[in-house]
This record gives sequence, C-alpha cells and structure tokens, in this order.
Amino acid sequence: MPITLENIAVLTTGLYLKTDAVADTYYLQGIHFNEFGMFDQTVRPQVKSSPKTEKHLLHHGDVLFAAKGLYNYAVVFDEDEIAVPAVASSTFIVIRLKRENMEGIDPHYLAWYLGHTPDVLMLHKQLGTTVPSISISNLSKLPVAIPPMERQQQIVSVQELRNKEKSLSRTLEEKKDQYLKYQLLRAATR
Repeated sequence: MPITLENIAVLTTGLYLKTDAVADTYYLQGIHFNEFGMFDQTVRPQVKSSPKTEKHLLHHGDVLFAAKGLYNYAVVFDEDEIAVPAVASSTFIVIRLKRENMEGIDPHYLAWYLGHTPDVLMLHKQLGTTVPSISISNLSKLPVAIPPMERQQQIVSVQELRNKEKSLSRTLEEKKDQYLKYQLLRAATR
C-alpha cells in the first residue's frame, strides 16, 4: 500500500479573516512569499488574535500548500523567520506532520515534493474550473515518496542552490541592462 499524505500528516484549511487595524498576528497569504518560498519581511501583522485564530496558529515546520489558483506551491512555516504568531489564509491547506513522522520526514522535502510531483499537476488538470482549487480530500489521497532523510536533505539542498543560481542570474541580467542603458545614454549625450 503506497503512503499517502493523510498517512503522514494532518491537513486543515486556512482561515478567511478580515484584517484589523490593531493587529498582532500575521495572516499569511500567497502574496507574502516569493517564487522561492521566502517570506516577505516587509509584511506586518494584519489580524487580531482571538479564540478563532488561537486554534489555527501555525507551528514551526507546518507546510502551507497553496491550493487555490493556477500555481500550486508549498512553503514551510519557520517561526524563527516570522517571530509573531501567524495563521494561514484560506488560500492554503496547512499540512502538519504527525508526531510519529517528524523524525523521518523533513518538512522542506515535503514542501519541495508537493511543488514538484506530477500528481499535483494531475489533480489540477482534473478540476477544469476557471479558478482551480484543490480540496483537502483530494490532496490527502496524494501518494508521497519518502526517501531516507539524508536523500531528502540532499534534494532540498540542491533545490536551494538552484534557486540561488536563478536569483543571481536574474540580478546579473538586471545589472547588465542597467550598464547598457548607462553606456547608451552616455553615448547619446556626447
């Protein structure tokens, strides 16, 4: 029997909340993460804590899966990076590893896997709606390949290096464009 996501984790939906001027809790939405899953440090808390938010506070290592929209990705909640309490918006499905799986599964690997497995693309294609939304019941049945921890960490490391390379390449191209514009303007004003 293949291991499915529901065998290794508990899945819950994020919350739909209204923002509050007197806020003390982050309300994480898709726009708060860049394409590499890094949290936007300029974001500030947007909701006030309440009994409703307290039940849904994120824990270190929770995986947030963007279930709504055309682009499905997953990020890991890191309480060291986000020092204020946080809840996920309804855009996300929150995936919390079951206690017995915490030692054998790296949450960063799980996030990588969910963002790269063709099975998620198949779920997406089966929806056929204008704004696709993957349900918890569909995602929970997703088979998950779990290699040894060392291999999980190697996969995550290689992906992090690739993301760094892409970011540096983008920065290099921007600098080249700036330099070329400067040279052309200088030539035009001689």
